[in-house]
Amino acid sequence: MPEANYNIGESFAVQFAWKLPDNDYIRAVFEAEVLDWVAPAEKYIVRLNKLIAGRQENADGQLLDTDAFSKSYWALVGKLVGRKITVAYEVDDSRAVHMRLETLTGEHNYFYRYGMAEDTARKLIEKWEALPRTTKPEGF
Repeated sequence: MPEANYNIGESFAVQFAWKLPDNDYIRAVFEAEVLDWVAPAEKYIVRLNKLIAGRQENADGQLLDTDAFSKSYWALVGKLVGRKITVAYEVDDSRAVHMRLETLTGEHNYFYRYGMAEDTARKLIEKWEALPRTTKPEGF
């Protein structure tokens, strides 16, 4: 049974890899700060605080020079900084987590759903607080 190796407030490196349409691979390493745990699901809630390393390889595994990197995909990688996500405890072993390309392009909401849920909750609270006081239960 996997266990959390990091406490709330601690950070570790998490690596993601995506296969591009031209068969290149992007590997990006982020500093992930532990914000909380979801113990029943054996997951961390983390914020990707910064991009600390990255590389791009061709289909044969040869490293590409940075001038040959796919600028459009690396721009999407850069937009992941600051995102909150849930990740399995096992990601703290430094191995790459191979992701579907749709998670990078935003077609799948993996990197965005936590923020979307927070935005929805914030809007609901704002609407609730805007209600006339006579309709609020005690304590609000």
